Amino acid sequence: MKQKIKKQFLFPAVLLIYVAIMAYMSYPRYKESGNWNEFLTITGISLLLVVLLFFILKRKQQIRDRFTRKD
Repeated sequence: MKQKIKKQFLFPAVLLIYVAIMAYMSYPRYKESGNWNEFLTITGISLLLVVLLFFILKRKQQIRDRFTRKD
């Protein structure tokens, strides 16, 4: 039996991979300039938004499931 990947996991996972790739690509530039505060702030905010999106999508799915069960 094949399980379907839920949107609440798939979309944040894709964004997490994107953030990781962008951080890896921009690392040499920030290493050269020494501006670590900007690099860590942008990366940290991006990771925080990915985690927040995961919880928002999870809560939205729980509410949707609750209403579909009552009918």
